[in-house]
Amino acid sequence: MRWQVSPPVNSEFLNKFPELSPIMATLLFNRGLQTQAEIDQFLSPDYSQDIHDPYLFKDMNKACEAVFQAIKNQDLITVFGDYDADGVPAAVILTTVLERLGAKVEVYLPHREKEGYGLNKLAVEELAKTNTKLLITCDCGISNAEEIELANSLGLQVIITDHHAIPANLPKALAIIHPQVEGETYPFKFLCGGGVAFKLVQALLRHKNCQLEKAEAERQEKWLLDLVAIATVADMVPLTGENRTLVKYGLIVLKKTQRLGLQKMIFASAIDISKLDTTMISFAFAPRINAAGRMDHANLAYHLLNTQDEVKALAWAEELNQANTQRQKITENVFKEAKNQAPDLKDKLLFFYKTDWPAGLTGLVASKLVKEFNRPAILLTNIDEDTVVGSGRSIEGFHITEALQKNADLLLRFGGHPQACGFSLKKENLASFQANMQTLANAHIKDEELEPVLKVELELDLLAINWDLVDTLDKFQPYGQANSEPLFVDYGVLVTGAKKVGKDQNHWKLELVKQNKKLGAIAFSLGKIEIGLGQRIDIVYNLNINQWNGTRQIQLIIRDLKISS
Repeated sequence: MRWQVSPPVNSEFLNKFPELSPIMATLLFNRGLQTQAEIDQFLSPDYSQDIHDPYLFKDMNKACEAVFQAIKNQDLITVFGDYDADGVPAAVILTTVLERLGAKVEVYLPHREKEGYGLNKLAVEELAKTNTKLLITCDCGISNAEEIELANSLGLQVIITDHHAIPANLPKALAIIHPQVEGETYPFKFLCGGGVAFKLVQALLRHKNCQLEKAEAERQEKWLLDLVAIATVADMVPLTGENRTLVKYGLIVLKKTQRLGLQKMIFASAIDISKLDTTMISFAFAPRINAAGRMDHANLAYHLLNTQDEVKALAWAEELNQANTQRQKITENVFKEAKNQAPDLKDKLLFFYKTDWPAGLTGLVASKLVKEFNRPAILLTNIDEDTVVGSGRSIEGFHITEALQKNADLLLRFGGHPQACGFSLKKENLASFQANMQTLANAHIKDEELEPVLKVELELDLLAINWDLVDTLDKFQPYGQANSEPLFVDYGVLVTGAKKVGKDQNHWKLELVKQNKKLGAIAFSLGKIEIGLGQRIDIVYNLNINQWNGTRQIQLIIRDLKISS
């Protein structure tokens, strides 16, 4: 693995902010923060100042007027969502506030395998029959021009709230709330689906027609931030700007959530809420919400997050926990089967195909295959004899959804982000699709981009590690996309203690010394590297606090190591 150390911060930046320590200045500079205002917002996010006015969306007032008209007429509003840990919270955010405002509201989440992502014509026709008058999408809709045209013809008004890749032709919806459509005036472009849905309800709660007292409206808004944080972290959008503020305050709300379903999820899963951070959302909350749609139907997760019934909440939380455990086992089996297909690593884009893999797990397994082979990976399976569905995951430098757009004539449906996509196509088009995608990947991906890289912030001697540094690094939380936990490098560190640990003896527990400084370290999954006492090693690491028996100690988490030359 290649270690890519960021270039040193320039003297102009250091002179511009002389009050910053060199380490803090370097970390801020590496994140592209150039002004005092940007630095202040990053280090001290303020909900009252750093959350943008929702009415900066050019269609927001039009959307709100339509919602309040539907409430006044008691027309049925249907929220049409998605089945993942962004789309499900987005649907709950919308329905929670619409119900509180007195709307007659229902939710429709599509079945992942039977219906696929986004609006579909059968669902639109069904909603028209059930007398839906206003259809609000969340985390989908921007790629559904034909389905929205059908909805319009059947007498439904449509409001789109979405954040996915923009198609060539926008749907003719009543209002489009999407931060990246051409000409959009909203200043922050990287909200997730739940974030965009939150901006709509934020606008509704601040609208002149909102009947709630100001204090109650503010309370409603604040207690939604737990769901906004889950959606934002789960969808892996950049944790910068407004997202950083939403997640910072969302973590505070999540720690004391009033949402019964989340309380029961925490209990049933034995989640230690005192240690809540973005990593816990990624590995504890998001997979359980996702498990519902992957293993059966996302309605389970939606009902859990929306229920006021304690008995049902506990039962659903336990069911979701079991679904997640089952999902983990099946994912591992599919991953092994895919690896056994022994892809040709001369290819810059890898395809894996088996007709009976569960469609709900293709994205998860594709992610694991990207990490395994450091190449974009597409996992394919059949939903019927003639139709193939797939999920792709990519590396930096290859926009996989743009590649799909260039093959739109071969696809039935598609959507996604720069590094994640989903699609379906007729089996007869599969060979042409694979060939075209491979050609695009070969043209766009440089050979050096296929080499695994560890991005290191700076060289940091173990002698510089102290509690002041820990406090400095704490200011950079919450970590996430575009704000990864800082990695440091040090060279020639002396090993004075070394013990293999773990069930498979796959990890190292080390004692490291630099001059008079001694620190403990854990090197996960690096047990294959042989280390002896008295050896000197080069390490890439981040800092961790080890709390045990009432004491707190700084320890290193080693991400990679090499024997010093």
